[in-house]
Amino acid sequence: MTAIPADKSSYLGNPRLKGINTPVQMSPTEVDEYLKCRTDILYFVKNYVKIVHPDHGEMFFTPWDFQEKTITTIQQNRFVICKYPRQTGKTTCYIAYILHEILFNSNMAIAILANKGSTAREILWRLRFAYEFLPKWMQQGIIEWNKGNIELENGSKVLASSTSSSSVRGGTYNMIFLDEFAFVQHTIANQFFQSVYPTISAGKTTKVVIVSTPNGMNLFYKMWMDAEKKKNNYVPLSVHWSQVPGRDDAWKDETVRNTSQDQFAQEYECEFLGSANTLINATKL
Repeated sequence: MTAIPADKSSYLGNPRLKGINTPVQMSPTEVDEYLKCRTDILYFVKNYVKIVHPDHGEMFFTPWDFQEKTITTIQQNRFVICKYPRQTGKTTCYIAYILHEILFNSNMAIAILANKGSTAREILWRLRFAYEFLPKWMQQGIIEWNKGNIELENGSKVLASSTSSSSVRGGTYNMIFLDEFAFVQHTIANQFFQSVYPTISAGKTTKVVIVSTPNGMNLFYKMWMDAEKKKNNYVPLSVHWSQVPGRDDAWKDETVRNTSQDQFAQEYECEFLGSANTLINATKL
């Protein structure tokens, strides 16, 4: 039996992923599209980034106004801190941003860190999903493609891990994204910045993006308050739950009935309700 030769134009036989050293003949239209996407991140996001919507399944990402602002603010600033309610598409925003960075820049090293390793890997899965739906003429060849990290032919790579003092120690990163940072244990959060921040601050274009829903008065609370008072260099971004289409007073009433007033205040109003370890109800305090 004659063996079927491996398709070297794809990565490990996946027809959606481009293999390394695979030349692609681009039409004039594709060249124009590539240049538009490289220079205009929002054009790229609206026309080429696919997501999985809980109600509508696979679809292109059509960002709301505050999501567009999130993406452009991250693009234009080195340090950004975001205080966002639950289910506002905050993760989709920086997935789209990271995708643009690794496609159109060489040797970008990006770390996605979350309070749990499984959460970070889920975010990387969503990035990989979006990548697979890009046209081959836009893709970079794949060198590494697994649950914990990816590496592209242009030298760009993305790591997904839990937030800890050792997660990215010793490495050199252009960007670090900290997801749900308010839910990282206080001592670990402090140790992380003590060990990792010097490597970030050494560069002139390196970025740190912190995204979270409040969880008491901890390091995230301090960094947010300092950002609002301009005591640090972080640009603060916040979103009110009513900015999400479909969320009105009726939705609020239903959510409060199904959870609690305190939960709604913290997870949707983004209030800092005392210490995360306080035994006394925050409303009584």
